[in-house]
Amino acid sequence: MGSRIRHPFRRSTGSATSDADHVVVRLSGEITSKNARAIGASLREALRAPPRVLEVDLDRVTYLSSDGGTAFFMALLAARPHGTQVIVTHAGAQARATLGQLGLPRALDIYEGDGDSPDTA
Repeated sequence: MGSRIRHPFRRSTGSATSDADHVVVRLSGEITSKNARAIGASLREALRAPPRVLEVDLDRVTYLSSDGGTAFFMALLAARPHGTQVIVTHAGAQARATLGQLGLPRALDIYEGDGDSPDTA
C-alpha cells in the first residue's frame, strides 16, 4: 500500500457536512445492488465542487454487499480527475471485509474509527 496522508476532520451533527477542503457523507442502513447506483450518484454529487477529501462515514451502515461496493468505485472514478482523496471512516468488520474483497483498500483509506489511525487488518 502507498503512503497515507492524514487530514484534520471537521465534524458536525448533520448527516452531511462540507467546507472547501473536506466533505463528509454519512450513510446508513444496507448498501446493496438495490441502492448502490443512487448512493454512488450521491457521492458523485458531493464531488461537484471538488474537495480535497471526501469522507464516507459508515457508522450507521448495517450491511455492505459486494454489489453495493459499486458506489465506492463510482466515487473513486469521479474523485480521481480532481485529485480528491476518498476515505471511509467508522467501517465495521463486515464492511471492511467487503471493501477488502473488492480490493478497495488499495485505492482508498479505510478506518475503523474517525480517521485517527488506518485499519491494518
